[in-house]
Amino acid sequence: MTNVYLIGYGNWGKKVFKSLKKISKISKIHIKKSRLENKQIDLKSIDWVFITTNTSQHYKLVEKYLKKKINVFCEKPLTTNLFKSKKLFKLAKKNNCKLYVSDIENFKNIKLKFKKSNYIYRSKFSYNKTDILNRLAYHDFTYIYKKLKSTKIQKLYIQSRKRGFLSFNLSIDSKEFFFTYNLNSRKKIHTFNDTNLRIKKNILHKMISSFMFKKINFKKNSEIALFSNKIIESIKENY
Repeated sequence: MTNVYLIGYGNWGKKVFKSLKKISKISKIHIKKSRLENKQIDLKSIDWVFITTNTSQHYKLVEKYLKKKINVFCEKPLTTNLFKSKKLFKLAKKNNCKLYVSDIENFKNIKLKFKKSNYIYRSKFSYNKTDILNRLAYHDFTYIYKKLKSTKIQKLYIQSRKRGFLSFNLSIDSKEFFFTYNLNSRKKIHTFNDTNLRIKKNILHKMISSFMFKKINFKKNSEIALFSNKIIESIKENY
């Protein structure tokens, strides 16, 4: 049986907890709800640490538990810095640990048809208008990575950037990608060309069960995380 330590109990942490509870192979879930808690946990009994805190805390927490040679799951993004993310994956390899970054879109099993010009659109309403790239665009970088032969950005252009709204286009592998994100709309839409990416199934549960108990490609997961870091850094440089 498997023991888990969940660090962070905000909206997403609660969803992760609900999914963990449904997995019969997990015998015990320890929770740290805030940095002020000082509960003593026997880390020798922990098989996986789940990090669902604010992104700013990810690096130190992931590093801490990898150094203790404990497997770590981290909510995306792993960090907002490509160099730091690479350091964490190297540390995991050095200490023979598993490090998995949330890539929930990979588990929807949606087949996408790529064209010479591709259009990605997502809208929903959120009072939090910040960090659109890591909160929304990151997911779509997961999709395009799997279809690319090269990951070198050939062209990047910011079309519009204002409160709760971002549109940009980039060219990779001789294909054009046009991204539009809107956090000011009451309509929940997420499409890739003509394909609807919104589904109702509990993909979170599927993702967690897969990387914990099934054969899964951890190398590909790390490549997607680093690819997303790379693109986001490039976009921010052009703001």
